[in-house]
Amino acid sequence: MRRHYWHPAMAHLPCLDGRVVLVVQRSWCVARALSCVFEAKGAKVVSAKESAADLAKLPNLTAAVLDGQSHELGRLLKTRGIPFVVYTACDLKEGKFARAPTVEKPAPVTDVVARVEELLTGGGQASS
Repeated sequence: MRRHYWHPAMAHLPCLDGRVVLVVQRSWCVARALSCVFEAKGAKVVSAKESAADLAKLPNLTAAVLDGQSHELGRLLKTRGIPFVVYTACDLKEGKFARAPTVEKPAPVTDVVARVEELLTGGGQASS
């Protein structure tokens, strides 16, 4: 089994010190792998197994990684101007997340973190 945790080759990526990142993933293994990489980059991580509207109100929330079922939370984050990436195995070419930044599973979690960093530095498109 291939693990997708932080390694020294990621050191050149921008730092996430002090950023608060929400991770919503139904799989504990995926959520944990994402959390490990974000934390290694200096971020504080809040993990949730299921999406809830209250999560959009987290204080100091900087960015989020959502699963393919978190449509309402994505809408609320967009309203607050908080960038998010959808990390899913579902086909999102049509529907509520059709224009949202997406990383398709089984891409490594390091790709997800890199995409979040792009959004935070203005290198990515706004969430839809």
